[in-house]
Amino acid sequence: MAHTAVISNNKGGVSKTELTVQLAAALARAGQRILVVDMDPQANATRRLGVEWDANEPIPTMSEVIKADQSGSGEGAVVACGWTSPDGTPTAEAENIDVLPARFDLINRETEAGVIGAVRRLQKALDGWTDDYDIILIDTRPDLGHLVQMSMAAADTIIIPTDPNYDSVEAAIRVNDFVTRHAIDIANPTLTVGGIVVTRRKATIEHDYQIEGLRDQFGDLVWNLGGLVKMSDGSELLNPPYIPEWSRFAEADAAAVSLSDWSDRNGRKTVALYDAVARTYLARFLGTKGMAA
Repeated sequence: MAHTAVISNNKGGVSKTELTVQLAAALARAGQRILVVDMDPQANATRRLGVEWDANEPIPTMSEVIKADQSGSGEGAVVACGWTSPDGTPTAEAENIDVLPARFDLINRETEAGVIGAVRRLQKALDGWTDDYDIILIDTRPDLGHLVQMSMAAADTIIIPTDPNYDSVEAAIRVNDFVTRHAIDIANPTLTVGGIVVTRRKATIEHDYQIEGLRDQFGDLVWNLGGLVKMSDGSELLNPPYIPEWSRFAEADAAAVSLSDWSDRNGRKTVALYDAVARTYLARFLGTKGMAA
């Protein structure tokens, strides 16, 4: 069965969608089959994975999938990742990534929160057809409302990205507290937080202080990505322990491409760092160790 992880934080601007998309790419490079479910009405993960909604040729999205309230309803909305090579063929990463896309009208499903069984609609939509995937990553909006709770009800674990600023750290703690207190209320009593991924880190005293507080609060749940990495060309790179605020991440987000689209040194650095995120994911959740750089 596929391992399902929700990427969640109660605050926006913490690189939640970046983590979803670039972790999917890194896991795809490791040979994993990935399904990305976009449960955010902003639909940023959908766009960044190369999927565009065309009003002249509309496709079903998560709004229709959730509204259907039927077992297996998500299967009919799956589309391939749209990343392509210069010759127009899918990239090697895209071959291993499928998408359940979103658009802005997904917000309409929020109004159905009071309907009996509504919190299980995503779980129901994924039933019966996702066994061909190794991992399902669910991108969520920056709150703890109905769409996020629906995502948590369908998940095995929560991964919380957070930048090392006070408000973001407090929001990460709120997510953890919500899972601890309410997992049983969303019919998923075994749900746990499986990782805290520090993003947008700068070399400042304040960021160091907040990271220390995160480690005090969460211990080994804070993923340390640091270490020496040997690349396929024989060169070596030293990964930082946390994801810095490098401009290349914003460039990849804007261009809606994988970090591997760049072959320069900055490109190799960002790819190596997200490969470390993927290695940590595989080791913690799938018991798989080792991944070629």
